[in-house]
Amino acid sequence: MKGLISNALSTKIKHITLHATLAGCVSTILTGQALGSAELESVALANSSLTTYNSQQQLQNGEYYFDQNAAQLIARTEKAINWYTEIVNSGGFTPLYTNELLELGSTSKAVSQLAMRLYQERDLTRNVCDTVVCTFDKTIEQAVQQFQRRHGLKVDGRVGKRTLAKLNVPAKEKLAKLKLNFYRITNFAGASDSQYVYVNIPEYTLRYVKAGEVKLQNNVIVGKPSWETPAFSDEIEKFVVNPQWRIPTSIATKEIAPKVAKDPQYLAKNNIEVRKNSYLDSNTVNPSNIDWQAVKPYQFDHFLVKRAGDENPLGEVKYLFPNPEAIYVHDTPAKQRFNQAQRALSHGCIRVEEPFSLAREIIKHQGEEHTLKQVDKARDTDTTQTFYLNEPLPIHLVYWTAWVGEDMLVNFRDDIYQHDTKALLKNEEQSVIAALIK
Repeated sequence: MKGLISNALSTKIKHITLHATLAGCVSTILTGQALGSAELESVALANSSLTTYNSQQQLQNGEYYFDQNAAQLIARTEKAINWYTEIVNSGGFTPLYTNELLELGSTSKAVSQLAMRLYQERDLTRNVCDTVVCTFDKTIEQAVQQFQRRHGLKVDGRVGKRTLAKLNVPAKEKLAKLKLNFYRITNFAGASDSQYVYVNIPEYTLRYVKAGEVKLQNNVIVGKPSWETPAFSDEIEKFVVNPQWRIPTSIATKEIAPKVAKDPQYLAKNNIEVRKNSYLDSNTVNPSNIDWQAVKPYQFDHFLVKRAGDENPLGEVKYLFPNPEAIYVHDTPAKQRFNQAQRALSHGCIRVEEPFSLAREIIKHQGEEHTLKQVDKARDTDTTQTFYLNEPLPIHLVYWTAWVGEDMLVNFRDDIYQHDTKALLKNEEQSVIAALIK
């Protein structure tokens, strides 16, 4: 029986053999308000990037599969590198010196400098300030908003400390960031998959790609700097509706044990069970038989499991792809956190804003509406139900801090885990990336 169904029954995700030639991978460059569209259109594309990529999937007919979404990303990013090289060679960006908040209605010399700076990266299509003193109008406000979106900032159209700091990042530094990420993008494992999920960690975004098209885009929360979400590739094998949460030993011993020592009813109040042999063990242990004050960090002979419910940190669903890091994608009851621009807030797992959107996309593209009804029915119960995929779906966790979107806007994000800093060594001539891209 076909279909994604609970427990014994499952769905087969068909593999699409899309014939993508390298010659057809380069997308048509858009014009209009897009950042640097004219500049990027005129930039020559080097021959190496699309012809030396070695991670393509060989099809049965001897040809290679190359995901067009990845190929277009490569082409766009390479054009951006060449464009930013021209900016650097022309003297870079005009620095913006001001201690005042710049917003709608502001009139000062700094506004004129701001307009020039926004024009240099084409957030403004023309320099709207041709005088020393200029008024911060709606046009400039919209340009600031675009700049903020491109840099993962709070989009309010006001130039405060964070926006000012990003405006003053040197062009040379942005170019180095683009080069580093070009190397990462050209080595993207998803380029050989006909359908896949990828999470760009610094962007706080999950996408589902099928046949070269982005079918789903969703906001996510990733690990905080002290609990990094690692970059790796795996395969989603199943998803669980109304999941139980096996509390990691580190959290159980360092955070929960001290609370139970102070309040013996803490576990009962928070719907947590103690299990002896396995987190799947149905036999529970009486918490009063444990000396909670004697529990040491990372040393605990039992398993703490939070039962399914409204306050379960996994929410209503989790997507599993077995890996040694115990990382997975899941729902969260803390929806308000998705309103934050910077969302490195978890203990390493990936929290998704619209948790059932991925399951619905997988089911929709299989044309199996009956499975969707089964998922919806499972959501209405308090029992834990598992839905298996016969053919695992590739998932790639990537760390891209600079790239060019489909709208031709060049995006930059914070180096939240300092991976860029480690790759771009102090001596530029001896840097890792310099050696890789020369």
